[in-house]
Amino acid sequence: MVRIKNRYIAVQIVPYAPTKVLYLNDNTLTKCLLRNIEKYYGVYGLGMIEQGFRVKYINERTKIAIIRCMHAGHRFVSSILPLITLIGDVRAKFRTLYIGATIIQCNKFIIKHQKKFLDREMGQLTSAKERQDLFKRVMEFDMDR
Repeated sequence: MVRIKNRYIAVQIVPYAPTKVLYLNDNTLTKCLLRNIEKYYGVYGLGMIEQGFRVKYINERTKIAIIRCMHAGHRFVSSILPLITLIGDVRAKFRTLYIGATIIQCNKFIIKHQKKFLDREMGQLTSAKERQDLFKRVMEFDMDR
């Protein structure tokens, strides 16, 4: 039996207009990526990535997402990310943070990255309730999608 290998791509979504919260869901991000893969690589590129493609995680506060794709087509996805300028109705660009073979390693990287984000943002908040609320929203991982 052959093992199916996946790649996990951690990306940061950088909007052109600065916002605190980015209102995107995994469905919007998936449609945007698949549409652009088909636009630039055609049916062949779409067929290469479509089977194992899925947005596993998206955090609207830190603007970080994890994209899962099959090993055979992960280069299609990673090469198309810099070309995308419109995600849903938001003008934004992707910044690739990490490409890993397991979701555990990707999560470890994102936790380190989000701790750095928390250090920057905690200094700007004054009340303890706001800090606790920010910590809860940033550090939660909802991987049940």
